[in-house]
Amino acid sequence: MFPQETMIFFIPLADLKLFHATDLSALTEREIVERVRADEPGLFEGADLSIREGVLVIEFPPVAESAHAEAMRLFEKGVQRCRQGDYRKAVGILDRVLELDPSIVAAYRNLGMAYVELNEPEKAREYLIEAALLDPRDPWPYVVLGNQLIRQPGKLEAAEALLRKAQALDPTDPWAMNSLGGTATEKGDLAGARDWFRQALELKPDFANARYGLSNTFAMEGRFDEARSELATLFSGAEHQDARSNQVFRAAHDFWLDLTRQLANARWEDSLASVRAYLEQVSRDSGFPVREEWADFPENFAAQTQMAWKKGRDHHVIRLRRGYPEPAWHHTLAHEATHIAMEAAARALGRNRWFVTTADTRARALKGMAGDIRKIGKLGYPEDRVGELMVTLHNGATAFLFNCPLDMIIEARLRRELPALAEAQWLSLDLLAREAVSVTCHPEIRKLAPQAILKVNDSLNAAMALFLKDLSGGAIDHVEAYRPFNCLKPAERLYGLYREAASRNPDAGSEYDLVDAFADVLGVRDWYVWQPDRDVAEPAQAAEPSPGSARKIDSPAALMYLVSALEHLDGLHDREVTHVATETAILGRSGMDLDNADKVHTLSMFPGERFSGLELLCLMYAAFQRIKPDADVGVDMSAIWAAARMMHAARKR
Repeated sequence: MFPQETMIFFIPLADLKLFHATDLSALTEREIVERVRADEPGLFEGADLSIREGVLVIEFPPVAESAHAEAMRLFEKGVQRCRQGDYRKAVGILDRVLELDPSIVAAYRNLGMAYVELNEPEKAREYLIEAALLDPRDPWPYVVLGNQLIRQPGKLEAAEALLRKAQALDPTDPWAMNSLGGTATEKGDLAGARDWFRQALELKPDFANARYGLSNTFAMEGRFDEARSELATLFSGAEHQDARSNQVFRAAHDFWLDLTRQLANARWEDSLASVRAYLEQVSRDSGFPVREEWADFPENFAAQTQMAWKKGRDHHVIRLRRGYPEPAWHHTLAHEATHIAMEAAARALGRNRWFVTTADTRARALKGMAGDIRKIGKLGYPEDRVGELMVTLHNGATAFLFNCPLDMIIEARLRRELPALAEAQWLSLDLLAREAVSVTCHPEIRKLAPQAILKVNDSLNAAMALFLKDLSGGAIDHVEAYRPFNCLKPAERLYGLYREAASRNPDAGSEYDLVDAFADVLGVRDWYVWQPDRDVAEPAQAAEPSPGSARKIDSPAALMYLVSALEHLDGLHDREVTHVATETAILGRSGMDLDNADKVHTLSMFPGERFSGLELLCLMYAAFQRIKPDADVGVDMSAIWAAARMMHAARKR
């Protein structure tokens, strides 16, 4: 193989001034060469440097053709790693490229950009400067370097100089225009910033960064509706180039949620008034007034509705989750009222029916989970306790199966019929979606849940994520969180069934057919039965706890905190556990805000740690279960205590 020719680069000394604080004009040619070598030792190692007529000349020695070919192969591999977001591996590959052939200019640029993503600004600057010096016609290094400087104190003018250099090199580069919009924004010139962003969007209408920047300028002037409109355009049409686009899309989703929250708070009165009027209409149509109550529910469970005709009452009851944020609960109230409206309409047509699980349907479902029950039993857990846990999980999964398709119908209806509720609806739906992801991804829950239960819950949650993404125009997007669980294909089938049913403008009562269609896809049609509608009240329910009764808490968060509490108590003597029980009980008397997730409490036994109110309560419960299990501590976690102990034991194994 023949060697390559010597690679020669010519750099005007004027360009060096962009990157050197020292006035090069005061130095001799020899001093300039020495300064450049000292500033960029890695770049010029092995190269000859000289100055000819105001130009720095860099001559790299030739490399073997085989080395150049291998360097180019690795370069493509390194660029692919960057696109995938694997920047650390990309850096290693691109470093090897420059070892083989230091004249491959694009490797310097991509190394610099990778170090930007790795948040190593000094390394990034080194390679980007090298890229800019070796190819003065390339605007990209100037753009990235300028972006690095924009938010550094006192560097705004330097950043703008680099960006204007980039724009001069390529007047049609939308990235340079976008970054100049960023400098104008930092200066407070919002009109000028909008002009730059719009120029960039004229050249590249699907440019997410410019659309985000334009939205930000509107928000800075309090024009929140216009800001959110630009984000809606971003979600619906912006290009997602590769892993490096993730940052701007994440920022856009967070920004959209913040704008929605501000608008929701500003429109609080209109939102609640529209819901109150809606409840009055539901009361008239159903023939029974609607009453509201607040109750304790798990984090991923927003409310519960008790229909008048199912409870033998002269009114409906909507029980809302205590601590649900303001004004998101307006949406929850409207959602539950729509359940009443839909069932009332089905009853009026004689098409209502009741979704019921029986001893037989539970037995059939549990039979399919026999392997999971035996597997957990082999870990030393009592089979009856495991069976109880499986029944609880089965009941939750069947309730979700019934509600998921109905919830899609309800949310689409609220979106059409209650526009004043829109912001509260988005806040509430995003909160529930995030809680669903949290529970779905929790490793301990996945460890003990049977595969059949996981399949149902994962697929339904993913189908709801697909629905919410479409309903919100892409603003509420949690779909990717479910990809690791291989449930997106069945979720797409479920969502497709909903869309098909919705396109037919179905009659009241046909939503129950959609439940069956979902169950058929998931293979759980025998987990429940339908019973005819009736006006006979169900057997009387147990009375609500009196103020002095133990507060029942069985949420997924409480379960995880109980497991953590058991870990905290591991290795402590009974005397120390008693101290924990006493201290937490005393703190409890002064008040624990169980709806506040802030870690504001401390315990002398665990110095340096802080606990939320719910975490503290779980520590108290676990401590008393160890030293005095029959004590009345004012909280009932018996429903999740066995599961917490199983999870704790599983972790120790």
